[in-house]
Amino acid sequence: MVRRFGFLLGPRWLALHVVVVAACVTMVLLGRWQWHVAHVHHGSIQNYSYAFQWWAFTAFAVFMWLRLAHDAAPRTAARNATDEDGAERHVPAAADPADVPYRRYVMPSSATSPPVAADAEHAAYNAYLARLAAQSSAKDDE
Repeated sequence: MVRRFGFLLGPRWLALHVVVVAACVTMVLLGRWQWHVAHVHHGSIQNYSYAFQWWAFTAFAVFMWLRLAHDAAPRTAARNATDEDGAERHVPAAADPADVPYRRYVMPSSATSPPVAADAEHAAYNAYLARLAAQSSAKDDE
């Protein structure tokens, strides 16, 4: 566990820790100040709401910091897990998105999609477009 989260002691992460702690302390103090203002104004619901809002911001900042640390933690190549009978089994780690080769998207065809209309007007329009394309390519060749 220590080995997995050892990167948290790097200089960039230490700077992030300082920023998060400073932001959390600031938001808690702002919440306490807003709570005091609510008492001075004889229980203003707006000020009480602001106090809770600052504390909710603090909780969100801590949650996001934990989420960033969890997402940045390196994954192990393989994990061992145990079945309900106690036998160990090998569970491969999730594939790294960088290891997945690029694949060109191919639009799937659907058996339920309506067929292209094969009426005379549609055919005439397609022929007109083909003539325009031919004329355009002839002008480009000149």
